[in-house]
Amino acid sequence: MSYCHMNPVQISATSKGTSFEPYWKKVVCGDRAGLALRADYRAALATAVKECGFQQLRQHGIFHDDMFVWHKRDGDFNFQYLFSNYDYYLSIGLKPFVELSFIPVWMASNDNRIFSVKCAGCPPVSYADWHKMVRATVQALVDRYGLDEVRTWNFEVWNEPDIAFWKGTQAEYFELYRQSADAVKSVDASLKIGGPATSNFVPDAEGVYQPVWLKTFMEFCVINRLPADFLSTHPYPTNFPFDAASGVFNRVVRDANATLTDLTRLRGIMDAGPFPQAPIHCNEWGSSPSARDHCHDHLFNASFTLFNVLRCIGLVDSLARWVFSDVSEEAPPGEAEFHGGWGLLTVHGIRKPGFHAYAFLNRVGHTLLHNTDGCAIFRSGHGWQILLYNHRHYVNSEAKWDTAAESEEMIGAGKPREFMIELDGLPRRVRLTRSLVDKNHGWAKPAWNDMGSPAWPTPSQLESLHLASRPRIETTEVTTDQGILRINSTLTAFAIELIEISIP
Repeated sequence: MSYCHMNPVQISATSKGTSFEPYWKKVVCGDRAGLALRADYRAALATAVKECGFQQLRQHGIFHDDMFVWHKRDGDFNFQYLFSNYDYYLSIGLKPFVELSFIPVWMASNDNRIFSVKCAGCPPVSYADWHKMVRATVQALVDRYGLDEVRTWNFEVWNEPDIAFWKGTQAEYFELYRQSADAVKSVDASLKIGGPATSNFVPDAEGVYQPVWLKTFMEFCVINRLPADFLSTHPYPTNFPFDAASGVFNRVVRDANATLTDLTRLRGIMDAGPFPQAPIHCNEWGSSPSARDHCHDHLFNASFTLFNVLRCIGLVDSLARWVFSDVSEEAPPGEAEFHGGWGLLTVHGIRKPGFHAYAFLNRVGHTLLHNTDGCAIFRSGHGWQILLYNHRHYVNSEAKWDTAAESEEMIGAGKPREFMIELDGLPRRVRLTRSLVDKNHGWAKPAWNDMGSPAWPTPSQLESLHLASRPRIETTEVTTDQGILRINSTLTAFAIELIEISIP
């Protein structure tokens, strides 16, 4: 068997290092607000917050009819469901990242309906009605949760108005933003509002991938003296060019550096633009925006996550995974426990390999001692942490991911990789806890396949799958060689490992 070898890493445990913010857990996405009224959704969310440390939740559709905020024009406002959700989020240590969308059907100016629940995705007939609804909602939130709390939230105008979520013009979206900014700031000028929440980057005439509408949006805000307290966009590392000859959209995954390239370009645009201090929220991201991408269920997704988020530290303020759970109605519910859904958790809360990547990241300190391809070393107040990952990009850039077999062919086999780390300046005696996710540990899908791939597993089968989804964890105490600790590890393709070093 051939191996990929990594040059030995030699690091001092007492070196100053670099402080950083764990931007990957600032925001996570969770489909529609109406789903959060479900008990299984809330249970999955609590698991994700506890183990992955997510801090804010972004959702679509707080104004969709199933939330009953303003069900009919001559009726009263009703915040019962919205308060129920936000009360729960705050009780588990999670803040809302408030996406102002969509509109009640009675307010819709055209027939555009999106998702299986038919959300109205279009401009309002009356912007005055929209203004009234937004202002009343924000005021109700301040009255319930207090101004100091709501000042820590973000209010974002709509979702991906450059594509099917908005059957309207760019000018109409900009007017929606103007009205929204006025409504939010009329409650309190310090409340934070931003946009344009546009979809994944597209190539310009020179073939350079650019964030959609961002520069035009900033120009609009400057000309009209509107606030842009943060900027948001969705840098999925994919492209869906339209083929005029066949009349279909092709599906292509970009090169391995796509996310790093996009976030670097985004950082440059912001630094040179009129809002250089505004936070950048890339508040939808993942290996693809497809709801039936079997790479989402694969071990590949764990190493993909670490490979990308560790390379992009310091470029943006958040990179939000879409989504934390397969409990989702943006696309119809999945026909099987593992159906290629976006989630880090299946519909029954089975942890996928990608979930473990975020859980591992949540256990590292905020001082970075070393960060190269495949290996990152951290220090916290209670020890040191080493993250290892063996990632390789897809072997096939054509996005054939509709079945598990296609995703396996697209991902390819990969090779094992050897790591050698030498950490000096440690105490004489240390405790090592090693957590491993590979093809045999922390990945429940092979066990599900062995069961015959039941679409809806029985309670006993689910218990077995939960056990199969656990990483392998081994804890030992070792004596260092005069303060020097040498660690060797061999990871199979797409495996990830967290090594935690503490003082017994």
